[in-house]
Amino acid sequence: MVYFDSAATSVPFDCAVDAAKDILNIYGNPSSVHTAGINAKKALESARKDVAAALYVKPQEVVFTGCGSESNNQAIFGLAKLRARRSKRIITTDSEHPSVSAPIAALEAEGWEIVKIPTRGGELDLAALESALALGAAFVAVMQVNNETGAKYDIAAVRKAIDKSGCGALLHCDAVQGFLKTQDLKEIAKNCDTASISAHKIGGFKGVGALYIKSGIKLPAFIKGGGQESGFRSGTENLLGIAAFASACKAYNNDIRNHISNLYGYLCEKLSAIPEVALNIPKNHCDNILLISALGVRSEVMLNALSAEGVCISAGSACSARKGVTHAMAAYGLDKPHLESALRISIGAHNTTTDCDILAEKLAQAIKRLKR
Repeated sequence: MVYFDSAATSVPFDCAVDAAKDILNIYGNPSSVHTAGINAKKALESARKDVAAALYVKPQEVVFTGCGSESNNQAIFGLAKLRARRSKRIITTDSEHPSVSAPIAALEAEGWEIVKIPTRGGELDLAALESALALGAAFVAVMQVNNETGAKYDIAAVRKAIDKSGCGALLHCDAVQGFLKTQDLKEIAKNCDTASISAHKIGGFKGVGALYIKSGIKLPAFIKGGGQESGFRSGTENLLGIAAFASACKAYNNDIRNHISNLYGYLCEKLSAIPEVALNIPKNHCDNILLISALGVRSEVMLNALSAEGVCISAGSACSARKGVTHAMAAYGLDKPHLESALRISIGAHNTTTDCDILAEKLAQAIKRLKR
């Protein structure tokens, strides 16, 4: 099988699997006060330090969650509750992941004013953002890397615009697709008040995420109960998944980033030689996600054809895979032919040039066979 859907979920790193196996011997509950519990607590806090180091933040600013979507929900609803007396206005973009856009839509139904900044062509409209900020906001929610187009949004410019406006809005960033994959690894720590990340996008396991909460921001508890995670998220921690998460964070290095970037360039060269393939590449992008259009063949038809050949790609976010054209792709500004034939290729650390060759070959064959 040739797997090019790492934006949906990545192949777990060997070191993450090994870390999970090792932690099986530490079976105590981290909240227990006996020896087994104390050992589990030590392992938990060691992992927290590793994840925090990857984010360039303090360990006490990292809250472990069940996934990136939970982290986004905790941030959105928490910030809304925290800031409601100051403002009931939220600024976001027209291309956010559903785990951001859906809770924001829920707040809109409760009476919040929502302003969506255009991201046509994968470019955040900073002039529109500045105009929106002039009227104030409780908080701003902008993703770091778009999960469907690969567009890299300028988080530092968003922070600068907020500060320049003087409105005091906080900044939340869905960094699930950008974490450890962008050039500036300190971007989140330098600019954001809260940010979401996920283990299974970087070689860890599904079912584990984290929320960065800047010191001094007192979000209300999202899951109430035993008071775990400093009271922010109750529930016994998934120590096995968290240990694997920390191991993946330590393993995801410049060699992996350079490998993926080289494959991105190689794959673009191979695909550009196919006449019917259009590369929809934003000016500012992250090299792990490539949006293309196989003109003349509908997305779902191509996906089925490639899957039958053992090649796995997608037609956008896995969260929206069965819903047809997504709002993120529509916001990008593709015309109907490009939109209906859009395909997302996402590269992982496990991929090779041979994988790229196979994908290009199978794609070209399928287009020739299926083109209307």
